[in-house]
Amino acid sequence: MNYRKKMILIVCTAFVLQACNQSSKTESQGTSTLSADTVLDTHAADGKKNNSSKLKPEETSFIEQAAVGGLMEVETGNLTLQKTKLESVKNFAKRMVKDHTQANSELQTLASGMGIKLPGALPSAEQSHFDAMKQMMGNEYDQNYIDMMVSDHAKTIDLFNGASRFDNPELRSFALKMLPILNEHNRTAIQLDSLVKLKNTGPKGDDLPNVDKKHKN
Repeated sequence: MNYRKKMILIVCTAFVLQACNQSSKTESQGTSTLSADTVLDTHAADGKKNNSSKLKPEETSFIEQAAVGGLMEVETGNLTLQKTKLESVKNFAKRMVKDHTQANSELQTLASGMGIKLPGALPSAEQSHFDAMKQMMGNEYDQNYIDMMVSDHAKTIDLFNGASRFDNPELRSFALKMLPILNEHNRTAIQLDSLVKLKNTGPKGDDLPNVDKKHKN
């Protein structure tokens, strides 16, 4: 091979090596950028997960149970306003809708800050119960609603008593704030339960005494 051909070969080889090195560097930079983006996305996605992971299982369970219970109180309260003809039961239902709508809103704010999405609809068991209540009328409906309020509030008070001892300060504060309200709901429901039964078995009277006058409006 003469000198001219050797020089041409050397120059070509140099160009090839330079192109390969540039391609390798570009690919390396692309991979590096992708990895950095992936890490950033993971951190962003984990932002809420990290908050929820700080909660203990019983704290997460409390949020979910309180959300479902609060939603059921509002739904059945609104249904009762359509169904009942008893002023005292109607006043109680108004109180349930008002208090639990406010509590549900506060719980939503807490849950959102902890990265937990609350259910937007009733679970199947609660929905089935609600659908069955829609078919009831008159005294049957009133008695079923008040019986449910007594039973549900007893369970809810137990749930919130447990939450009042949580390590999480926000959930503990929420539970302590709600307990006096829930206890008052329960006392009123027990009074109404006795009065509804008395009306159903008594010989006279179209309505019950208003046991909750201060919350009529």
